[in-house]
Amino acid sequence: MPKVTFVGAGSAVFARQLMTDILAIEGLDDGVFALVDIDAARLELAKRIAERLVELSGKRWTVEASADRLDVLKGTDYVINSIEVAGLKNVRFDYDIPLRYGIDQCIGDTIGPGGIFKALRTGPAWLEIVSDVQRVAPGAVVLNYTNPMSILTLAALRSTDLSVVGLCHSVQGTSRQLAGYLGIPYAEMDWDCAGINHNAWFTKLEREGVDLYPLLRERARDPDVYEKDPVRFEVMLHLGAFVTESSGHFSEYVPYFRKRPELINRYTRPGYLGESGFYANNWPRWRRENDEQ
Repeated sequence: MPKVTFVGAGSAVFARQLMTDILAIEGLDDGVFALVDIDAARLELAKRIAERLVELSGKRWTVEASADRLDVLKGTDYVINSIEVAGLKNVRFDYDIPLRYGIDQCIGDTIGPGGIFKALRTGPAWLEIVSDVQRVAPGAVVLNYTNPMSILTLAALRSTDLSVVGLCHSVQGTSRQLAGYLGIPYAEMDWDCAGINHNAWFTKLEREGVDLYPLLRERARDPDVYEKDPVRFEVMLHLGAFVTESSGHFSEYVPYFRKRPELINRYTRPGYLGESGFYANNWPRWRRENDEQ
């Protein structure tokens, strides 16, 4: 019977989605969800969500919740990290301060100054967490969902002997987007993807053994399709493969799309397609709305 510990369980959106995925696994009928958060109100919210999900699943999972991380970690098989260190307050600074110096960001939580700011405030708490896991559950597999993904995962691997994996939903999400752009059923698409978090590439994209990239390049030249993902289509047309991360995120990772206002206007679009300050302007509202739901 597996024990799955969620550290930062108060990040209720991630916790809910991941628990739903776990409960959907065929044959995994019982186990323990152990929830940890330093915010008592959010921990209680996460506990209620977990109990409701278990009830709806009809499975025999139990739910524990505590602010005592060391106690909860004992005997755990998997640790899922989704902490947000002072995020609601500081996400504004992650965008505003770099902008004063001419660095425009859409998300700003992975690389660049925004990503470095977030790494500096998240890193100490994260290293305390993995140190505790090393001490009381050295055989556990640690799954990290907190950005900046690569920085935090590398820090954990270098500072402990744990098995640490960084995860993101962008591969699955992008594969479905591609099926939509191509106008084919998702189940008929055969693909391989390789790379690192927020920068993986579809190295194979086929249907019944036929390469789909010629069709995708043709579709990218249709203005109606191009407008749905301008940065990623530009990258594909120049480099030959489609990248997993959103146009907004990826526009920050290379020096071609955001270094001058005219480039930002040409290649970015509202929302996750590259809107300036999109994350900083919307994250507090998203958090509030998800809590209300």
